Amino acid sequence: MANVEPDGSSFFGRAAWPLLILSAVLAAYFGLSSLLLPFFGVPDLYTGIERWIVPASGALQLAAAAVAMMLIARRELRGATLAVAACWMMGWLETLPSVTRSGLDLNAEARLTSASFVALPVIALSAAVLAWGNRHPVLAALIVTAPTTAGVLFALAFGIMIAMYRF
Repeated sequence: MANVEPDGSSFFGRAAWPLLILSAVLAAYFGLSSLLLPFFGVPDLYTGIERWIVPASGALQLAAAAVAMMLIARRELRGATLAVAACWMMGWLETLPSVTRSGLDLNAEARLTSASFVALPVIALSAAVLAWGNRHPVLAALIVTAPTTAGVLFALAFGIMIAMYRF
């Protein structure tokens, strides 16, 4: 497998790598917390099949994040993009038991969660399709890191809001 370097002259080519690194680190954190929370945090948090699906998908997400970090270190953009997409799909997998039990709750409080439940597979699969053909590797990397980018922008906006209005 050949290493694919993003175009160093474009802003988006340079932005793809740090976003992939941040996405892989966050996926490793989410996977580790999903793996350990039912055993060390709150033992009665999950019941039934969720008790085993959530830690198993957390372990798989942690493994996919480790693969993503290894591919990022080797500067393989296509493989790293596919691994980060796998991380997001493993994180999505752990939400399936609660969604099948209670359905998509479209109340005002849960709309963002429902939107992420629907959007995350679309984002991961579209990025995986683009990366698999290796035709637009930078675009695929930017698509798969869209949830991370949105989270960073939201945190920055929230920090600016707190600084301006002195909460």
